[in-house]
Amino acid sequence: MNAGKRPESVLVVVYSDDGQVLMLRRVQPPGFWQSVTGSLRAGESPHAAARREVVEETGFDPTGLEDCRRERCFPIAPVWRARYPGDARYNREHEFRLRRPDTRAPTLSREEHDHARWCSRGQALALATSWTNRAAIRLLPVAPADATVILVHGLWMGSPSMALLAWRLRRAGFAVRLFHYFSTGESPAAAARRLNRMVARCKGTVVHFVAHSLGGIVLAHLFDRGVTGRTGRAVLLGSPMQDCTVARDMNRKGVAWALGAAGWQGLLEERPAWRGEVPVATIAGNRPVGLGRLVARIDGPHDGAVAVRETEVPGAVQAVLPVTHTGLLVNREVVARAIAWLRAGELPGGELVPATEC
Repeated sequence: MNAGKRPESVLVVVYSDDGQVLMLRRVQPPGFWQSVTGSLRAGESPHAAARREVVEETGFDPTGLEDCRRERCFPIAPVWRARYPGDARYNREHEFRLRRPDTRAPTLSREEHDHARWCSRGQALALATSWTNRAAIRLLPVAPADATVILVHGLWMGSPSMALLAWRLRRAGFAVRLFHYFSTGESPAAAARRLNRMVARCKGTVVHFVAHSLGGIVLAHLFDRGVTGRTGRAVLLGSPMQDCTVARDMNRKGVAWALGAAGWQGLLEERPAWRGEVPVATIAGNRPVGLGRLVARIDGPHDGAVAVRETEVPGAVQAVLPVTHTGLLVNREVVARAIAWLRAGELPGGELVPATEC
């Protein structure tokens, strides 16, 4: 019986000091572009596999290889399933980076790749066939001067609620835009359509997002419409991405009318799943002070309005801090961690939310 390949692999994004990204075109299947990738051998660690694949596929020295300590799961394509053990349906992929001082041409393994190209971040995103590859490219460091951050407020609030956060982000060097929508009279899907037009008008090569509460659901609708090459990373502050106990209890008690269109279509009806190719950090509060406690019994740690478990996004990085739901907008530590994520794709103190498939 053939044991098959391990359903575990590495992805190494090779990029240069000036921000160019190396992309490789596979021999088979035709037109498949990717970063350095490869399966782990028996008894091999992810780090050892990443070093080996860099040498085999590019001829580059792997010194300086960075373990991003992120992993993603994706279904094994039917055309390749015969290579794996009979019960393997999902592959676990470990993310690495290698920074190069220049854009010297790689030495290709002609059995695997027939063409290589150094290209801009946007071009690399357009070429990359795999959504996990695009997610890893979006996590490359971006200078604040090259990015715009769009802030999306929550329920019963307006863009002024994000003013202090906007000021702190501008002090960190980011251009900032505030998106306003009528949270009780406009559905998240309708708000997302208008937000899409704002994104198209933004300056800079990358557009990041920070959303509070219901704003995270607006972003889920935005990315469900499609993800552009300028899309960067997102931070969700207390967004109920899984469920919303408070909204459901309000509905049971006959007062869900106060939630308006946003409540019915955003908090009570099924919302789009988060698109995995958009890297996201979630920051939740566990200080249980807020109006939500007056209308609902919230099980487990919560911020007075949303339970920590309700903020989880499979595959995201999550941090939990001792703040309330509204405190997420003004707390300095929350802002510092959000800035770290937007700058370098790292969330201090964050832990990976496991993907459900793996």
